[in-house]
Amino acid sequence: MKRNITHKTMTALLATVLAAAGLSGCAGGKDAGGTGSGSGAASGDGKAEGKVTVQLWNHYTGDKAAVLDQMVSAFNASQNEITVKALSNQDPQKQLTAISGGSAPDLMFTFWNNIGPWSEAGAVLNLDDFVKQANFDTKKIIPAALERMKVDGKVYGFPISMSMASRLYYNKKMFQDAGISKPPETLEEMFEVSKKLTKKDGKNGYEQVGFIPDYPWIDNVFWPIIFGGSWDDGKGKLTAAQKANVDAIAYQTEYYKEFGSEGISKFKSGMGKADTPQDPLVTSKLGMMIGWENMYNDKRGEGGAIGVAPFPYPKERPELKNAGMVSPVAMFIPAKAKNKEAAWKVMQYFLSEDVQIEYATKAKTIPVLLSALDNPKLTKNEATKSLWEFYESAKSANLNGFPNSVYINEYLQALNEETEKALKGQITPQQAMDNVVAKIQPKADKASKK
Repeated sequence: MKRNITHKTMTALLATVLAAAGLSGCAGGKDAGGTGSGSGAASGDGKAEGKVTVQLWNHYTGDKAAVLDQMVSAFNASQNEITVKALSNQDPQKQLTAISGGSAPDLMFTFWNNIGPWSEAGAVLNLDDFVKQANFDTKKIIPAALERMKVDGKVYGFPISMSMASRLYYNKKMFQDAGISKPPETLEEMFEVSKKLTKKDGKNGYEQVGFIPDYPWIDNVFWPIIFGGSWDDGKGKLTAAQKANVDAIAYQTEYYKEFGSEGISKFKSGMGKADTPQDPLVTSKLGMMIGWENMYNDKRGEGGAIGVAPFPYPKERPELKNAGMVSPVAMFIPAKAKNKEAAWKVMQYFLSEDVQIEYATKAKTIPVLLSALDNPKLTKNEATKSLWEFYESAKSANLNGFPNSVYINEYLQALNEETEKALKGQITPQQAMDNVVAKIQPKADKASKK
């Protein structure tokens, strides 16, 4: 496959990145890519006081950037060969401009779905040789997180951390008031519970609703995973139109059929937004929602208003218990990096167990090392108590995510568009997924021929 960078190719990719900016929610959840500030710049000769200088660009701002700065300082103090300088608040547009020009940094953190398109343009270094030479054991990484770093079976990056949707959040008071003693275990039970939690307002509308499948966004990756679906066969053929994917959309449409598309839409427009004082899950407007690990940290637990349970599974598919969607933050080495060997050493440092645990603790995220998930420094640490259930979920064999590819953003966009039509009742779920395959299969065929 030809991977030479051309100005035309990178310009086209930049347009794709900007167009896909709104997709990070469906592919990674709330603040999935993280936040941060920092210092440093990708300039100079790569030397500082006799040491190799590794320029690390990342998209973090605020607290997460501050945490990364602490980790960088710890690395710099741990040895005397490499100095890392972190530059935060570098969004995908800035990152792509740098790696397509002559001033590429040595290491980057970015949204995982950038890896596919950028690797196709030759902007991301294939790490297979580094992995082989270092005898680096990739099996110690959570499989679902590592898979998001691969394109055509080749490793182009590693996850630094992982976000995950695998739980059901529910309003305890609403459950108590409705006489519901425990959260639903199956999707069928969840539908019945939702009906019990839904109340009309006497004005042809609703004062509270049990569950809205596309709140706070259309999750076109999460739902097929819950039903055991997939998006390709690993050989270039798209599988979006398979029964499990169609069933996932059909299940969501049942809520709109039961409560009325107009009624739910009207309710959504006035129920408040997540993470505001009017948050519907907190103010008893919404009974249940899909739970990401970085939501309601201060309201979960025994004394909190929000209950937490495993997300329900299809009654006829008990083997799908503990399914969930992963969305990692990727770290990669640009193909034009000046200090690739040093960047690889830094990457391995971030993948060591103690560092993963410290990073997960301070950033309130999920580590990507399987061994870290059972470490008492996390599982018995009161500071991470709100994440204990997610650490356990992260060990599930039923975790999955969207496959990375050179056409990933177009694929996700098509899924969004067609799923929305199906939820509105404009087309059937089967038609929606057939449309997706018709749109994207030619792109997959073209990519497989390169």
